[in-house]
Amino acid sequence: MSASTPLLDVAGVDAGYGRSQVLFGMSLTVHAGGCTSLLGRNGMGKSTTIKALMGLIRPTRGEIRWRGTPVQARAPHAIARLGIGLVPEGRQVFPNLTVRENLVATAASRTGVRTPWTLARVHALFPRLAERGSHFGNQLSGGEQQMLAIGRALMTNPALLILDEATEGLAPLIRQQIWNALAQIKSEGTAILVVDKNIVPLLGIADRHTVVEKGQVAWTGTTEELRANASVLQRYLAVDGPGEERRPPAVAAIAPEAADAKGPADTTLLESLYREHRSIVAALDTLSLIVRRSADEGGPLEVPTLHAILHYFDIFPERHHHPKEEEFLFPAIRARTAEANDVIGRLERQHVAGDQALEALQQKLLRAEHGAGTDVQAFLTAARTFIEAYRQHLDIEESVLMPIARRALPREDWVRIERQFRGRVDPLELEDGPVDPQALLQRIVALAPAPLGFGSASRRP
Repeated sequence: MSASTPLLDVAGVDAGYGRSQVLFGMSLTVHAGGCTSLLGRNGMGKSTTIKALMGLIRPTRGEIRWRGTPVQARAPHAIARLGIGLVPEGRQVFPNLTVRENLVATAASRTGVRTPWTLARVHALFPRLAERGSHFGNQLSGGEQQMLAIGRALMTNPALLILDEATEGLAPLIRQQIWNALAQIKSEGTAILVVDKNIVPLLGIADRHTVVEKGQVAWTGTTEELRANASVLQRYLAVDGPGEERRPPAVAAIAPEAADAKGPADTTLLESLYREHRSIVAALDTLSLIVRRSADEGGPLEVPTLHAILHYFDIFPERHHHPKEEEFLFPAIRARTAEANDVIGRLERQHVAGDQALEALQQKLLRAEHGAGTDVQAFLTAARTFIEAYRQHLDIEESVLMPIARRALPREDWVRIERQFRGRVDPLELEDGPVDPQALLQRIVALAPAPLGFGSASRRP
């Protein structure tokens, strides 16, 4: 392959499903070590293009060339073995394999890379996968499943990594971790073809962009050309609907200073912390109600619902709310006064102990699900202890730490911390007023991983 030959070259491809044609002369290129994005609104043919590239559907016309050789007639496994790793839409991790088993199941090194991807390197890229190594695929959050899907593809040591909807349905913090990982992967020489709706990070990582409209290439060009072409953004990438004005997506990355300048004009109290505490208390109340129904009323153990609630505590308080406190709130208080050092140290230790208690509780629930009555009782006892410890933790924060913070922190600190907290939103997004337990439970279940319904948080009552 000459230096000018694209790693992947799609030329004039028609493809579809049965008699329904979806792609009409689709063309795009990806060069070795480069990154190309595939953009367009929903239903325009982006995923169909990926399926055609991987041999999952057979093109009826045109060519797909890998290093200059036509491959459109090859089977999917043969195309993968050429050095193409796929992160499919919906992640599709193996639900009944552990994280480690998912990673090593298809591991290979066929492309002769100098520094192959290994289990240790994937763990370094996504440390959370090392922590969750013994957990099954269906016990992971959506973000963890996406990390696992990327790690699984990297373990095949591809020359080209293809991602279909790289960050769809993920929390902003997790999306940023994914984009950071992709930037590192690209920097090490792996080519990337990525489908995603988040334009700003794509402009930061991709060299070229192909815009798809009704199965055809509507526009193609460099990042600089796309930034300068407002008509492309307006016509093909704006979100519109009945009665809505088309609006192009923002294309300029917001500088940290500009982002910090946004937000409410008067945030003298940390409203977000109390709002997030309210969500946690509501989830604790729901967990307590379900435990009480089984322990005191003799009802059956509501296993799927309990898995969903524990998963919520795992993805939000333990890996979202607590890190914000440790990153933004606690350092600000320590910088202003030594009065709170002891209580902050205690709260930080409780964060660690709470994470360990939650993991132990999840394991007890698994044993209770498949074990005897003694395992059920052990879970119920541990759940009550977990609930009580969590309530005490929240009480210490609000009755001991926050009065110190109010005395010590000037208004500008409160404003900054409030904006930092609001940058990472509560996935439950509870409104003011009474909490409807059934509606809350539906939201929690919607956040849970497959098969409980992860990714359906938009289906809210």
